[in-house]
Amino acid sequence: MIENLKMWNIMQCAVQGRGHIKSNTPCQDKTDSLYTNDTFIIALADGAGSARFSHYGAESVTKFICLELSEKFDSYFANNDGVVIKQQLLDGLLEVLSERAEQLECEINDLASTLLVVAVKNEQFIMAHIGDGVIGYLKNNELKTASCPENGEFVNTTVFTTSKDAIMTMKLINGDLGEICGFVLMSDGSEASLYNKQEHKIADIVKKIMQISTFIPIEKLQEQLRESFEKVIIKTTSDDCSIAMLVKGDESFEGYLQLSNEDKCKLLEINTKSPKKMIKKYDDILVFLMSEHTLSQISQEIHLKEKYVKKYLDRLCKLNLVEKHSNCYRTILIMNTQNNKHNMCNNINPRKSIYTFFRHMLEKLVKFSLLNKNQ
Repeated sequence: MIENLKMWNIMQCAVQGRGHIKSNTPCQDKTDSLYTNDTFIIALADGAGSARFSHYGAESVTKFICLELSEKFDSYFANNDGVVIKQQLLDGLLEVLSERAEQLECEINDLASTLLVVAVKNEQFIMAHIGDGVIGYLKNNELKTASCPENGEFVNTTVFTTSKDAIMTMKLINGDLGEICGFVLMSDGSEASLYNKQEHKIADIVKKIMQISTFIPIEKLQEQLRESFEKVIIKTTSDDCSIAMLVKGDESFEGYLQLSNEDKCKLLEINTKSPKKMIKKYDDILVFLMSEHTLSQISQEIHLKEKYVKKYLDRLCKLNLVEKHSNCYRTILIMNTQNNKHNMCNNINPRKSIYTFFRHMLEKLVKFSLLNKNQ
């Protein structure tokens, strides 16, 4: 599911893990989002593996919390008594779960799940967290951990929405956004690849995905986020994997061609003192690569020897701004928002382009995951 909104972009996906595919168990991870009453909300829940209907429980609590915070954001934010807020939220969650249990003719514990949520309204935010999984936030170009996994009394256990001590371990944080420009939620399945427990650090690749959402069409980014999770992330765990991101859009962005030289230097990671000539070469290459071309064709177009053009192309590919397919290259950047149909024209395949972007990035995640396991 994707929403391309005026102020914040929402990306989310939940995929069935290998273990559940083998046992024919439904995906117990659920995500949801909502934009209403000037409030943007993302929510994620991981159903308890031991609870037979936890996928229904996860679905129920994510839908409830999104609606609840969209309707009562102001009152919750204004209330300084955290215990009262937690109790109100838990009472609402348990009421919804009780109704669902009655419909399914099961016990409420059969609907157990974790819950992570972030809501943003104007310049304020609220986040809540029950159980494992991770909440992170992007601020001043740093992706930081806001809430770490909450485990239960015993190894490999956690706290659920139905747990008697949920209010004791539930985390509730609110405040002003300030320089915060993004939030991410992930389940423990995704956590295996994207989070270093020893250092309480979220993989830098998540930050890159959040930041690149400004420069690449968001609907394509969402589509390939899911495909990449299905093909790469689930290989590192047998568990279901889910993620939800809320990223502030840059309303001033009008395409790569409208960026200042300073911003182009940041995007292209150019650190030279006199970058104008280098930027001009990159500009010429990227414009020409709005349609597919070979190395030889690019060389002829920009009047530069192939061996030098190759260096520029290698760098652009490394930065995941250009894709190489067979002997041809093409850009995946939004070059001009006034003419944002370039990805559909000139024989460009945006699906393959952005998938290549994710494939390169997520292959690094697998290495990140393996490093975590070896620590």
